[in-house]
Amino acid sequence: MPVLSRGAQRASGHRLVATVFAATFLASLVVVPVSPALPGGGAVAEAATTAPWLTTEQWYLKLVNCTRTGGVVRPDGSCDGYGSGTYSPYVAPLRLHLSISNRVSRPWAKWLAVNARCTHGDPGARLRRAGFTSWRWAENIGCGSGYPSVKAAVLANHLAFQDEQATNGYHWQNLKSARYTYIGIGIWQSGSRVRLVTDFYRPG
Repeated sequence: MPVLSRGAQRASGHRLVATVFAATFLASLVVVPVSPALPGGGAVAEAATTAPWLTTEQWYLKLVNCTRTGGVVRPDGSCDGYGSGTYSPYVAPLRLHLSISNRVSRPWAKWLAVNARCTHGDPGARLRRAGFTSWRWAENIGCGSGYPSVKAAVLANHLAFQDEQATNGYHWQNLKSARYTYIGIGIWQSGSRVRLVTDFYRPG
């Protein structure tokens, strides 16, 4: 039986707030501590040498922008109403930021998957170490295991994020916020574990 654990984090000034969903899907607000150090200290700021799930990351951008522009992602991964504002207000689509993906999102997804963790740590610190200093950022993470494929795990996470429309959950707010213009996407699999990290960002 697949287990899905979800978390979202937003930044407002220097105040960090996260909501973490356990496998039971019960939510609690927590103050997020400083992240555990990545192996190699500053390795998070280095460009990733591999992106084995790059095509899935690119596909996930389409899911994000389907939801963002007012469409809805269906359980089969198709998009109904892209750009229409039919299911939620239209917000301009995000552009994929390759440097954030390579230097922030994917290294963190890898660390989480390899170490069997599901936590934000300190996304702001990771972004700053990689040279991104704006405080207009947010992060969604998705953690799954036992799915038949990486794509299936990623889709399950997105559908869960999208379902938060009814409660205006943090993942939903991040997906729909006009504050952000770019997104970094990182996906990693280790054993049966799949980790999805999305870092929303706006320069300046």
